[in-house]
Amino acid sequence: MGFWDNSAIETDKMTVKEFLDYLTDENWHTERFVIEAIIDGREKYIRLAMLIWLMHMEYGHMPNELSILRNQIYKEIDNE
Repeated sequence: MGFWDNSAIETDKMTVKEFLDYLTDENWHTERFVIEAIIDGREKYIRLAMLIWLMHMEYGHMPNELSILRNQIYKEIDNE
């Protein structure tokens, strides 16, 4: 079951941090990456995050190379 199919979560009762932690706990790292980029309002990272998410969905899994790229972008964001 994917993130968007799970109607059991009551996100309206979560803080942003709780929601982001929930995404990590459920192994939805790519979705968290997209949402964090949107929250931060960083256009460059929003586009990169969406492209990674789209490729993840197209493949049906997260290829190792894509995961490495996502982690490199996380490091770049942290260094800003």
